[in-house]
Amino acid sequence: MPRSEQKTALPSPALLALANAVPNVLWSLLALLPLSVYCYRYMARPWLYGFLAVGLLAYAVPTAWFGRWQLSRRPARYRRLGVALLNRLTQNGDLVNRLLRRRYPAYRHVRTRAALAALVRTSYHQERFHLLGFLFFGLVSGYAAARGQAGWCGLLLLLNLGYNVYPMWLQQYLRLRVTPREP
Repeated sequence: MPRSEQKTALPSPALLALANAVPNVLWSLLALLPLSVYCYRYMARPWLYGFLAVGLLAYAVPTAWFGRWQLSRRPARYRRLGVALLNRLTQNGDLVNRLLRRRYPAYRHVRTRAALAALVRTSYHQERFHLLGFLFFGLVSGYAAARGQAGWCGLLLLLNLGYNVYPMWLQQYLRLRVTPREP
């Protein structure tokens, strides 16, 4: 492709999907593999199914409630906690966008108001997903603690923090960055 066309070209939807799937798969493997091992080896199935059912209740939480438990109304607090660093290593994050812009300089994840509105909607969906994970990981951690499996409990709590708490904060942080602030 000539250089002038390359500057205005945009990546294909398939390339975008692949580029954004890589961090998702890596993060998911890191967190869900140990969780799956624990559930398969040590957890009674009725507890597992019950905990999954409780976790699925996260999808019944109204969107308006997410603002009530938002960590802060100031992006600086999220940055101090390292949430901006996490944004470098996630889907549509700084690293993925930088790599895509090397080949497609005109690429921008959010180009229009409609794309911005879609980003906000997607952030609520992703926060809901991680809320489900937070509940499930927390219940499984409690199960491990009740069975005296302190090592598993600690590992699952640490994974919960990295795989669910920080991503929920990331969604809140991203919404703060794209939403006009009140004076």
